[in-house]
Amino acid sequence: MAQVSKAGSYQFMQMTTIESIVAGGLGRSRVIFTPEFKGTKEAQMENLFSLTGINLQNVRANEETLLRYLQELQADGWDLVQLTPLTQTLQSAGSTGQGIFMTRYLLRKPK
Repeated sequence: MAQVSKAGSYQFMQMTTIESIVAGGLGRSRVIFTPEFKGTKEAQMENLFSLTGINLQNVRANEETLLRYLQELQADGWDLVQLTPLTQTLQSAGSTGQGIFMTRYLLRKPK
């Protein structure tokens, strides 16, 4: 029989990644921690697009950043509870030239 955890036996953290889709590399991409993680509230990530289109080096750099943070979080005792992907595309005159990819990572660890 599974044990039910006591209320308040975990602390929670939200890590949110926001990757903007703006042509020409003008977007802003970030990872945000609530509450802060080891003194970091917000860190910059690379823009997904450059003047020539999608920048695969930046995609790889962002993946490496996320993997590094997830490894640090796991080493610090945090467990991933839920992952929620979100996408928003701004449409104007039938074209899609801007938007964001946002992913929320809900983490917890025992108090």
